[in-house]
Amino acid sequence: MPTTALPDLHDPALLVGDRHEAYRLLRDTAPAFPLGEGSGAPWVVSRYADVQAVLRDTTSRMHPVGLDAPAWMGSGPAARRLRANLVQTDRPVHTRLRSVVGPLFTARPAERMRAAAAAEVAVELDAAAARDGVFDAVTDLAARVPKGVLRLLIGMPDEDWAAVLEAQTDFLMIFSPFPLPDVQRARLDEVAQFYLDYFDGLLGRTTEPTDLVRRLLDAEEAGDLSRDEVLSLLHTVLDAGFETTRTSISNAIELFTTVPGLFDRVRADTALVPGVVEETLRLRAPVQTIPRILTADHTASDGTVVPSGATVLCVAGSANLDESVFPDPAVPDPARPNAGRHTSFGGGLHHCLGAPLARVQLQEAVLGLVRRFSAVEAAGESARSPSLMFPSLRTLPVRVRA
Repeated sequence: MPTTALPDLHDPALLVGDRHEAYRLLRDTAPAFPLGEGSGAPWVVSRYADVQAVLRDTTSRMHPVGLDAPAWMGSGPAARRLRANLVQTDRPVHTRLRSVVGPLFTARPAERMRAAAAAEVAVELDAAAARDGVFDAVTDLAARVPKGVLRLLIGMPDEDWAAVLEAQTDFLMIFSPFPLPDVQRARLDEVAQFYLDYFDGLLGRTTEPTDLVRRLLDAEEAGDLSRDEVLSLLHTVLDAGFETTRTSISNAIELFTTVPGLFDRVRADTALVPGVVEETLRLRAPVQTIPRILTADHTASDGTVVPSGATVLCVAGSANLDESVFPDPAVPDPARPNAGRHTSFGGGLHHCLGAPLARVQLQEAVLGLVRRFSAVEAAGESARSPSLMFPSLRTLPVRVRA
């Protein structure tokens, strides 16, 4: 156990605030340590080398051997949803599900979505400019940009958008590495059932299936997918395609409002747009911690042995600030040559399938801002969700100047 006092990873001030110093302390003094007493305590790893090693370990798992969902989840709708959730399944189920949808999320199909992303950005920036240049970057822009792409992928009509996203934050409880209290577990079951019912109903009224929907239905007819898997994959595309994209667009705008000269630099040279997107993902990972279960001992970079069977919380947000990989890590540099080496899309078997599509949408959002406006400034207090895993911005008032 470390002798130095470590930051409290459940401290509300840390969860909504700047984590740079807390993460540095972890990397320097306790790069691998158990978060509690007893053999079942989860471990935390925070250095880049260790996070990468665990994420890329093809033998690590999402659930203990013999289980396909956490025991605390029971057998209700949340467990049904999770057993078919691409990002929370183990092989061979994960391989089968990914093989069905994977071809639609490579770089070339993502590029074909660029025009839809750019068009949605233009619509939302028009609306923002019409409000005297003052708007909430989260609710009035970042949360709306993914609509153009998701409309093409899922075929979800615009009138369903608000109701479907209303429960999205509560659904994120399904990723909890810790058992949930009874009230939250009941809410998670309620939300999971809502999404299963919604997508089942959407398929029932779909007359012109998208490529994704047709691919899923064909796989179901061929016996390659169950109905729950079809519904869960549709929701996975919505969940992953909306949540992390909204968060990252918001984070990029927050960087522009807090880092002097950054917006002007990118505006003067739009070739830096991909770089500022990668730096946003590095500095503000939308998913800060990524859990894995080891099936073999892992010897960490400081020599500490993390035992087989341990649940490991890979702190991607800390790995992205590791000075041994990213010099002067707290400074956003859109020309940083290795910015794309961040761990924000995970790694290994579960590397984010939608990473190419996420990058396209983020690039178009940033490009739309720097082409249309001469400045982006804070116009009020921002607020984040107090979450160790998903500390997303909930509000970010900004003012733009034409």
